[in-house]
Amino acid sequence: MIQSAATKYAIRAVCHLAGCCDGHPIQAREIADTLGIPYHFLSKILQELARKGILTSTKGPGGGFRLVGSPEETSLYDLISVVEGPISDTECMLGLDICSDDAKCPMHDFWKSYRATFRRRMKTISLVDLVRAAEKKRQVSATLELVE
Repeated sequence: MIQSAATKYAIRAVCHLAGCCDGHPIQAREIADTLGIPYHFLSKILQELARKGILTSTKGPGGGFRLVGSPEETSLYDLISVVEGPISDTECMLGLDICSDDAKCPMHDFWKSYRATFRRRMKTISLVDLVRAAEKKRQVSATLELVE
């Protein structure tokens, strides 16, 4: 549940696609250059997102990646679970073999509650929510730079 670099890059790239291109395909190289993400790493991430149905990929001139469906319908949880895998309800934070309601580790109750809250919250945040929040932050940052 602690997100990897791949998940962070996936979120940034998919939000870029959701916010910039009106459904037109964008090449992986352009996304990588715009966002400052290593191209080869991002390319693998985008291919995985395409295999899992979050993106579609078109080869050739004018090709690239674009979202499948609308950004309003894709949740942050959908995206994270594609890259990280589904959030496990049984994985022990301490690495113990048996960790359940019947055989609890010291972190079990806290982590079980955290996972449920995290999952529920991530399902309520859509890609369009993230794009709007990022745009608002850019506007605030630009205003602050003008003041300085």
